[in-house]
Amino acid sequence: MNVNPKREGFVDEQKPEPEIISPTGKRTMPPPEIEPSPAELPPLDQDEWPIIVKMLYKPIRNNRGEDIKEVSLREPRAGDINRYGNPIRVNQEGDVIIDERKMTFMIAALSGVLPPFIEEMDPRDWNSCAYRLRRFFLPDPAAW
Repeated sequence: MNVNPKREGFVDEQKPEPEIISPTGKRTMPPPEIEPSPAELPPLDQDEWPIIVKMLYKPIRNNRGEDIKEVSLREPRAGDINRYGNPIRVNQEGDVIIDERKMTFMIAALSGVLPPFIEEMDPRDWNSCAYRLRRFFLPDPAAW
């Protein structure tokens, strides 16, 4: 059996790349095919307030000492940012960064559960709350 396996990085000889010769006589590659982008992106689903986040890993206590298995978050307002700080920032590379301390206080303020009880959350449940709230603290480029 005399079969030569194809080697990585080599172009199949049966399909030559088309060449375009420009008016100056230089050989160039054809322009890449680009799919047209949709004229308008669909709007994001509007969240209905309050947002309910289930504690999947560990219940926490509320202010009355009762175990709760979900947190109800009201809609944030500018005053919440003024009191507790903006829990989200964007660095120079465009990465969205969550400020954990500010987010803990924001979750506490929006849920009505004291911060020490929020700090008792399982990290996965805390992140579920933080990521559900994240987009409400980012600027909307449509306003620029």
